[in-house]
Amino acid sequence: MRGLLRTSLLLGALSTTLAWGQLIPPALSSRPGAQYTIYLNFAGFNYDGTWANKTPGNVPAFTLDGDATTFNSTEMQRIRETWASTAAKFIGFNINVTTVDPSPAGLTDAQRKTWYDNTQYLTHTILGGSNSWYGPAGGVSYVGIAQQATTSNGMRTNWVFPAGGSGNTAKSMSVVASHEDGHHLGLPHQHDENNGAEYSSNGGANGDGSYAPIMGVAYSSQRATWRHGMSGTNVNDVTVLLNNLNIGPIIDDGIGHTMASATPMSVLANGNSNPGQHRGWIMPRAETGYAAEGANAYTKDYFKFRSLGGLVTLSANDGTSYLAADIADIGATMRSSLRIFDSGGSLVGVATESASTLVHTWSGNLASGEYFAEVTSVGAYTSTYEPNSRYFNMGAYFLKGSGLAPVPEPASMSVLALAIGGLLARRRRSR
Repeated sequence: MRGLLRTSLLLGALSTTLAWGQLIPPALSSRPGAQYTIYLNFAGFNYDGTWANKTPGNVPAFTLDGDATTFNSTEMQRIRETWASTAAKFIGFNINVTTVDPSPAGLTDAQRKTWYDNTQYLTHTILGGSNSWYGPAGGVSYVGIAQQATTSNGMRTNWVFPAGGSGNTAKSMSVVASHEDGHHLGLPHQHDENNGAEYSSNGGANGDGSYAPIMGVAYSSQRATWRHGMSGTNVNDVTVLLNNLNIGPIIDDGIGHTMASATPMSVLANGNSNPGQHRGWIMPRAETGYAAEGANAYTKDYFKFRSLGGLVTLSANDGTSYLAADIADIGATMRSSLRIFDSGGSLVGVATESASTLVHTWSGNLASGEYFAEVTSVGAYTSTYEPNSRYFNMGAYFLKGSGLAPVPEPASMSVLALAIGGLLARRRRSR
């Protein structure tokens, strides 16, 4: 659906409370200060009036135990996982996915609704309650709202229905949230190119290594990803997102993209990589028109490390590690490629992919010296079900290693050279 039309996705520790009664979920933000904000509201909302000629009413906070007045520890963790999985879909874009209400403190819900409607580049996503007021759907949203300078009647708000709709798992809620937020950012549905249905599920693909489009139905697939659809039928999701008003280009992850600019790995005394220090995201390159193509159409990240001679193991893990350092969150959209090169740029080894398709590991004996780890995408995935569409293998990763030695920084190398020079001079004088 196009324009300002609504569209829905079909089915397939204790909290604290603010003085005016609003529950406080964990405070989580993926990119504070970004141009666009996606606010995931788990705290409930009293919606006055109608939304698309329907009456939401008082929508309770997200709950698993039926008590919508507090968040228990299980609910808090479910919120964290849902946030992390949703944020993973938008990593690399100038978008902050947050559980922190951006509206001024002390407003009533009616005032907040008006504030959201009059705040550009904002999406207010309510994750709570059931679809009983709307009808059979996992969620519902208007299209192209986030770019509008102002809206009215709560159009800046969209919905995820944990009860009777999306289900209450972190995976299912994040699938629906990213779908509805994609609509707010201007994306239409990815249609089934095989049978013409409005929603593609990639033929119901499921299990390890399976894909389905975020803007289709991705409840069952391992990866819910953006898709470059068949020309004339579906859009390139990434180019639509990047063409949004003032969203700007892809955000660089700050990792070196060539061997010459490779980022030194931070290594502990035991030879293991420093947890949480080697993570980034791989995105389609502007030079390719942000097309979902082969591996060379994606950015590459390079890390530099040393071996003292012996067994070295490196693994590229698909997904973010927002919630715990070097532990993958759910909802990976990336499928990595990991290669090891020596100091001269010769290929030393290629990682083996795990059965889960989420971890890519290389292990081998390396002579003493300097080496490079290259992380990139395996390239677009093409389904035999809809062979004219390509799924982006883009998103977050983190790199882990053992048997490593740190790469001396230039200043350290200078000090070392001076020390060696001084030692040699003393030896010459002592003869």
